[in-house]
Amino acid sequence: MRSRLPLLSGRKSLLLFGCLFFLLGLLPAQTVFQFNALGDLEFSRAGDKSHYYYNEIDAEHTEARLGISQLNLLGKMDIGQTWSFNARLSLERDLGRKLDKFSVPQLYVQWVSDKRKFGLTAGRFVNPFGSFNEKQLSTDRNFIGLPLAYSYYVNISERIGFLPNMGDVEKIKIGEQVQWGSANLYYGGYATGAMFSWNIKPAVVNWKIAVVNGAANAKTNLTDPWQIGLVSRLQLRPVYFWEQGISFSRGAFMQSAVLNEQLSDLSAYTQTVIGTDFKLGSGFFELSGELMRVSYTVPEFDKDANGFDPGQAARQLNNLAVYLDLKYEPPVLPGSYIAYRIDHLNFSRASGYQDLEWDNDVLRHSLAIGYDITSFLLVRAAVSTQHVDRKSWDNRQRTFRLALTAHY
Repeated sequence: MRSRLPLLSGRKSLLLFGCLFFLLGLLPAQTVFQFNALGDLEFSRAGDKSHYYYNEIDAEHTEARLGISQLNLLGKMDIGQTWSFNARLSLERDLGRKLDKFSVPQLYVQWVSDKRKFGLTAGRFVNPFGSFNEKQLSTDRNFIGLPLAYSYYVNISERIGFLPNMGDVEKIKIGEQVQWGSANLYYGGYATGAMFSWNIKPAVVNWKIAVVNGAANAKTNLTDPWQIGLVSRLQLRPVYFWEQGISFSRGAFMQSAVLNEQLSDLSAYTQTVIGTDFKLGSGFFELSGELMRVSYTVPEFDKDANGFDPGQAARQLNNLAVYLDLKYEPPVLPGSYIAYRIDHLNFSRASGYQDLEWDNDVLRHSLAIGYDITSFLLVRAAVSTQHVDRKSWDNRQRTFRLALTAHY
């Protein structure tokens, strides 16, 4: 069978390689290339009320499942002491289903001053909000699953705004896609824009501020219309065993769709997040966590009219997200750890709905163990259970996940 891929002629191939070698020849002699790869093989089993939008387990894959969940290739090119180019290619499960979602989540150029006091970054980079966004690869995380703030989808969509019981009860479709809302913070942690960093006091005080494309809950680049967001984080290290971060994020998040054509200014609907994170370490113990208040100015979707009431003012909706991680590294088995996480989402009340919360409060408990088998092989296992208010889902959204990570 003949390949359907187009082939380059001999002359075109020579020209392409000639251009590449010419460009590489223009780079300074001190240019350094670095490549890394990472892959996750995962076994999972979950309760019958599990869903990707609630606990990262697809509703059609709650029975025993074994397969590759993610593959990553990372590249870095250091040009001298001040310039670098970073990229990440990723292949992962799309919404927890097939391994067919290819993306380039990271692609940026960075400049740092000679003494690394100041830095400028442009492209698609890690959102500087909080501490968890820095843990983009599975090798950086003690748990396999993400905290609720980054993974649990609330009743606010970038297409239809606010609608109670979105997804599991009220199935509003745009094309073939049912609207399930969005997580408070995009779980991938990447943003597109430009960032300035300042090492005010190296290893003690660091500040980052970025202008990005949209709010922290945006899953993709917002282009219809273009939206603007501002993110800032101040990181402090008062003493060697204590790290503290203070973060702020604000941006618009609505995107054009047939169902929201009557909304005149989508940039008026915004998300604001104020948060703090910390890490305390002593001996074989580490305590860390994040606390954030998330506020939305959002239109309310009328399911009966299949649209919006032009005379209705935007809703002001809030929620509080918090999680705490406790980690212990047994001295008798170097490279191993045991970790416990308590995770909570608390929603404000919404008038007009019997004064109930605008979404259901969630409480999750998770327990994880991990062990570095070798310097390039990590195994982790985790169990979790969660309670959702006003839902009879107790013990029906439990999960068990076992992951083997190969990396170099």
